[in-house]
Amino acid sequence: NPKIAMAASRKVVREARRFVSGVPSKFVAAGAVEVPRVWYNLQADVAPMPPPLHPGELRPCGPEDFAPLFPMSLIAQEVSQERHVEIPEAVREVLSLWRPSPLIRASRWERALGLPEDVQILYKYEGVSPSGSHKTNTAVAQAYYNKEAGTARLTTETGAG
Repeated sequence: NPKIAMAASRKVVREARRFVSGVPSKFVAAGAVEVPRVWYNLQADVAPMPPPLHPGELRPCGPEDFAPLFPMSLIAQEVSQERHVEIPEAVREVLSLWRPSPLIRASRWERALGLPEDVQILYKYEGVSPSGSHKTNTAVAQAYYNKEAGTARLTTETGAG
């Protein structure tokens, strides 16, 4: 019976959590109730970085070098020095299906580090997204900008290697 199996597996997970941690993890509300309206651009607040080198010619790359791979709107964001980049409403609407991501308190880690009671370590749990990963956060935006540019076929990437 699937219902009995599901109930049994939930009980096993509960017992395992109790055994492993001694204290159940606490989900802490992220505080935000909506998806942000802008992305923060780190480049506005750090020293300028040199442009990447063209792999074949070893010269600094310009926007035209990236045009065969990315729509100009994404290239413009990549080189922008503006502190905030507006998130298109269509992207915000999709992201709102699983964001904001919940924060989880790492109470075992706090105890292992011997932190005072008033110090908390929280981490963002990205497993709530459809893929169970942070990768859809950027893939949605990449798909949006490519659709706007008329791209017919697309494979997204995260830059994670």
